[in-house]
This record gives sequence, C-alpha cells and structure tokens, in this order.
Amino acid sequence: MAQRTVLVVDDSGEDVNLIRMAFRKSGFDNPVQAVCGSEEALQFLKGEADYADRAKFPFPHLIILDHRMPGDALDVIRWVRQRPDATLLPVVVFTGSTNPSYEREAYDAGANAYHIKPQTFEEFVAVIKKIAEFWLMGGRLY
Repeated sequence: MAQRTVLVVDDSGEDVNLIRMAFRKSGFDNPVQAVCGSEEALQFLKGEADYADRAKFPFPHLIILDHRMPGDALDVIRWVRQRPDATLLPVVVFTGSTNPSYEREAYDAGANAYHIKPQTFEEFVAVIKKIAEFWLMGGRLY
C-alpha cells in the first residue's frame, strides 16, 4: 500500500518543521507536504499550477490546517466538503488561536477536529501522534 500523504497548511515554517519532526518522533514516516496559505492549499488540492504533477504532489489522505494564515482557512475546508470524491478526507485544524469562535467556525465549515498547538515540544508530539493514530491508522480513511 502506498504511504498516506499529509498536507500541512501553515504559514509558519517553524510550525511546519515541528509537525514534521513530531511525525518522525511519533514513528510515522508519512510524506508531509506543506503549503503556506489557503490559496496555495487549493492549488495543491486541485492539482493546479506548481502542483499539477500528482506523482510528486499526490492528493492527501489527511489535511492539517492552521486557522490563522494568509487567505481563509475555512475556504479549504468548504472546498473539501463540496467535493464528492473528498467529502471523507479528514481535515484537522491545528492552530495557536484560543478564540472559541474560530473553533465553532471550523466545525461549522466541516472540520473533523480542532486542536490548539501546545507550548512544549513533548505536548506537540503527543497531539500529532494522536492525530496520526486516529486519522491515518484508525480506519477512518476515505
């Protein structure tokens, strides 16, 4: 079976690196692709522009999405939920924002889960491990 690709949508290169390290530290060697904002995420998902080569940029099996970044993160969730071939694609919002209205907006748009980014690397790894175990190993794949 081909490895399940993870798409990280986050404008913080540091957080993207932390997510990649957390996957490795958790024992997951899944390919992690990263884009910077919602417009780039939609290009990736549609296989457009720089992401037209599906061998190099395969459609993901999991999206980890920051809520506060360039563009509207909710547009990414809504696009996924409107696609008949991707309605079951897990979208996990992973953000530094503690604003409760953001969480409500994300779930209303169709997010599967919402997590606040932890402050320590150990906690960061623990959250990423739970996300990976549930969404990549838990049989909840489309």
